Amino acid sequence: MHFSSVAQEVLGECYKLNDLAMRPKSERFWSVIPGALAVAAAYNVGLWGLYLQPQMLSPLMAKFGAAETEIGMVYGAENFAYFIALLLTAIPVTQCSRTKMAILGAAIAVVGSVACAFTDNLGTFMLYRCVVSVGGGIVSGAATASGAGSKDPVRVFALAGMLYLFVFSVGRKLVPVGLENFGETGIFLGSAVFCAVTIPIYGFLNPPIKAASSSVHFWTLIRNAPYRLYAVLAMLGLFIYELGQNAVFTYMDKLGEKTGLAGDDRGSVYLLSFSLELLGGGLAAWMGSRFGKFRPLVFGLGLNITSAAMFTVVQDPIYYIYLLFLWNFSYAFSMPYITGTLSALDKEGRWAVAGDAIWNFSSTPGPIIATVIVTNFGYNPLALWVFTSGALGITLFCYTGRKADKLGLDG
Repeated sequence: MHFSSVAQEVLGECYKLNDLAMRPKSERFWSVIPGALAVAAAYNVGLWGLYLQPQMLSPLMAKFGAAETEIGMVYGAENFAYFIALLLTAIPVTQCSRTKMAILGAAIAVVGSVACAFTDNLGTFMLYRCVVSVGGGIVSGAATASGAGSKDPVRVFALAGMLYLFVFSVGRKLVPVGLENFGETGIFLGSAVFCAVTIPIYGFLNPPIKAASSSVHFWTLIRNAPYRLYAVLAMLGLFIYELGQNAVFTYMDKLGEKTGLAGDDRGSVYLLSFSLELLGGGLAAWMGSRFGKFRPLVFGLGLNITSAAMFTVVQDPIYYIYLLFLWNFSYAFSMPYITGTLSALDKEGRWAVAGDAIWNFSSTPGPIIATVIVTNFGYNPLALWVFTSGALGITLFCYTGRKADKLGLDG
């Protein structure tokens, strides 16, 4: 009897310890939702203009009487402005209020979007698009640093990815309708309203870590950022990988048109692709870091470059849709592990913000490379470019992911 009572007491204590061990995980999961919502809103503001590019290519060519190469240059300038603004936030996010930075960025994007709606000059339009990108870079940088400094970066970025990709999918469906009823002016005014609506949400962004005081010099913060070699390799890999991805993304809508899908049908496909994006982001949110970062990165990025390369060459609209769905699924799954890996290297968010900037900087040469390939060789060679750049890029990035796992870095 005595042994039995002791055993019951021990088992009782084990159940209590198990309950205590499980409770923080549950609380941590639910506690990331407000922050993830703020990150998602910021990414929608920062990336909305860039995500509109494929669907706005033909309408802008018609409005300004411009060639593909001229609109491609506008897109390149827009993407470059975003890159510079995002990169320059890597240090301020360790010192300044991220909420105030995000509000400032959103306000700049509102002003720029309104200006874009009422210009008929291509050069002026390019300038205003750059203004929007500067605002977007500021708000995205503040949000990325906030997510990187959270208790569970992979889940924050996974949930944020699900939310903002849902908004993009709905937006892609609404863009053809908006163009038909309100023209390009209505699209840009709608973007301005959306940016303004997100401003109250930025109160959920995390503040900077206390150790990064405003008295620390700029170059000191750069020199003190940990794991510099691994971070540089990861960012180089992201840049190379995204060169091919952005080349395809620029012509995504044209590729769908080439298969015979009408504009309305393509909009419906983009909306339906959300279900796969939701699945990919949901899988990453459920998995978190339980399998590390290396294996999820290899799976997600490998699937991503394969599906992207294949849907550039298909002629059947059904195959195009299937491969597009697979591409979106793998992107939504991979994204939180990409940002989570960089977050693990520096909890103050410097590498995450800088990596996000390099990631998006490939959007500058990406459309130009795509235009050169399509103009001189047609659409099919895009597949070889996507696969080659992707294979090299993910090799470099996944090396950092493997090292982060071996070092036991939590991100």
